[in-house]
Amino acid sequence: MLAPGHQVVGFTFGVGALTLLPQLEITYDRPFQTVLFFVFVIFGSLLPDIDTPTSRLGRKFWRGLMILFSVALLCYLFVPQYLDMYRNQLKVFVMLLLPVLIMIRSHRKMTHSLLFVLLLVFYSLIIEKLFYIPWFYLSGLIIGVISHLFADYITKKGIPLVYPISKKHVQFLFTFRTGSHIERMIVYSLVIWNVWFLTSTIF
Repeated sequence: MLAPGHQVVGFTFGVGALTLLPQLEITYDRPFQTVLFFVFVIFGSLLPDIDTPTSRLGRKFWRGLMILFSVALLCYLFVPQYLDMYRNQLKVFVMLLLPVLIMIRSHRKMTHSLLFVLLLVFYSLIIEKLFYIPWFYLSGLIIGVISHLFADYITKKGIPLVYPISKKHVQFLFTFRTGSHIERMIVYSLVIWNVWFLTSTIF
């Protein structure tokens, strides 16, 4: 599925999660929390394609990573004392980044498997403890990733669900081609449903 479709499916999963899961309590007097939750959901809905340099998120990730390493190199050469100030934070960042770089070597392998979801849950627990990011937001990230896997699962290419046990791509019983008219119809239908559901719920 293309990036806009993934975002719409992710948003739909986010709405469904807030509606059906009592653990994700939503308070209407704090709309900023809800907006931030959906920011995490949308980011998660694109995250599995981070292993593709030509994807929307992939381009920004690799560009940002190069900028980050360039800044770190300049600091090391000219102002090394700043790196010493943030030594512990840098250790945590590198610890979290290295496995990610290992996982994203090839498209639709690790990042499109159940193992990736399990690792993301584990990572989220670590991030929650280290950086005190509320689980409410991290759960949005996980929901977004699950929505991405589901959206690609119903395409003809499918996903390697049980990678690395098997590299075989599995699909849903009924599938469609990425970028096809059927995909656009599904996306437009979800947009209409989301607008109707949210307006009827709020008003």
